[in-house]
Amino acid sequence: MYYLNIKHVLALVFLVLSFFFHSKGVAYNSYGDTIPESAKLLSKYLSIESITGNEREAGMFLAETCRDMGLHVEIFTDDVDTFNFAASLYPLEKNKPNIIFLNHIDVVPAEYPELWTHPPFSGAIEDGYIWGRGAIDMKGMAIMQLMAMKEFIDKAGTKDLPYNVTLLSVSGEETGGFTGAKIITERFLDQLNPLVVYNEGGTGLPGILSKELGKKLFGISVATKRTIWLKLTLEMETSGHGSVPPTSYAIQEKIQALDRLIWHNKNREAQFSETTYTMFKKLGKLEKGFLGAVLRNIQFVKPLAVPAMKTDEIMFSLISNTITVTGISTEPGPPNLIPQKITSILDCRLLPNVSTDEFLSQVRRWLDNDNIEIEIIQEGIEAPPTQIDQYYYKLDSALKKVYDTAEAIPILFPATNDNKYFRAKGIPAYGLLPVFMDIELIETIHSINERLPVQKLTKGIDVYTELIRIFLDQYPG
Repeated sequence: MYYLNIKHVLALVFLVLSFFFHSKGVAYNSYGDTIPESAKLLSKYLSIESITGNEREAGMFLAETCRDMGLHVEIFTDDVDTFNFAASLYPLEKNKPNIIFLNHIDVVPAEYPELWTHPPFSGAIEDGYIWGRGAIDMKGMAIMQLMAMKEFIDKAGTKDLPYNVTLLSVSGEETGGFTGAKIITERFLDQLNPLVVYNEGGTGLPGILSKELGKKLFGISVATKRTIWLKLTLEMETSGHGSVPPTSYAIQEKIQALDRLIWHNKNREAQFSETTYTMFKKLGKLEKGFLGAVLRNIQFVKPLAVPAMKTDEIMFSLISNTITVTGISTEPGPPNLIPQKITSILDCRLLPNVSTDEFLSQVRRWLDNDNIEIEIIQEGIEAPPTQIDQYYYKLDSALKKVYDTAEAIPILFPATNDNKYFRAKGIPAYGLLPVFMDIELIETIHSINERLPVQKLTKGIDVYTELIRIFLDQYPG
């Protein structure tokens, strides 16, 4: 029960990722006129294909929607592959401390469209769901944020509130954020004047806690692992005919080196951080009993707990650096030709506070082959975890106002997202899609039949509305 429950808690974090026709705004439904405005808007947004590198049309649609609602729109970059804009309660020139609702416009490709119940860019509304690529990741959350802001447009027009609230929609998140959040934080941060950033990175699942089944648990990400993609190249001049294999040749040497690397990776060391200690402690306070005591005191029982955690790769990835071999290639040739060069690709995910130099030194030791050249293809920036502060607790309070018996714990998100760019600038950034979803729905992210229940969309709007209200509660109107 213990490891099953923990696995489910953590699974919510990393699950914490052309087509038959393109019918803008078409909605298949059985609701008639009862479809909420938010669902209709999401349907239209989903119907505009915005695979990474082609965000402008969808971004323009959303920006114009914001402008029509009465928000103040500022377009930062306007190109096909880098369309980034802000829509705010007040003009950014007022330089008010700004609550940023971050979201990304781009989506991943929708493979195997013939397997989808509704075409991936139809925006169909059917049986209580809005269907389409990006419904969860993350156009649905953008609509939650926008519709919550809409409730405060009139109030901002008649009162001089102490904060601005801004919908910040960016490009390129699915490929590293280089055309979106990176540009924003390098060129437009002063203009935005962010106080705090709320973005994707966690969600909620019901019935997780074994001792208190009535509790509804959310995971709010306060840190992410950092991505490093490596290319390993080995060249050796040897005889070229496969009928007489040399004593040593490139493919053999590389396979042996990768075998050593994989063995060490499977037997890698657990590295607990302040973030993971806090996560387990808070979970232990909710769990109660013997299991709760173990979780609250995980630092003292690591020798017993870590071996069990190693049996669950999802669990173990939260307390260790990971290396995955994702590609091996040689130059093309006939089957009897011994290639002189072989390359391989590694997808590596590093815990916070692990430096690139430290990690690469470890990789070199594990490969144990000085002839292998290591090249960094892409590297995520180093960003410290966000501290649990008043802005975390405001989100926690909003959850509890909307969901009965809701509880939240801070989590480490084992993938990465745009929050890292803001954290690197010292800006608090939290990750949460504020809805409950079962595993079946979570598994549609980056897969077939991605869809969001209309009821979940409405609940998410309620959470964001309460969050804004909590910031502004001393200014009734």
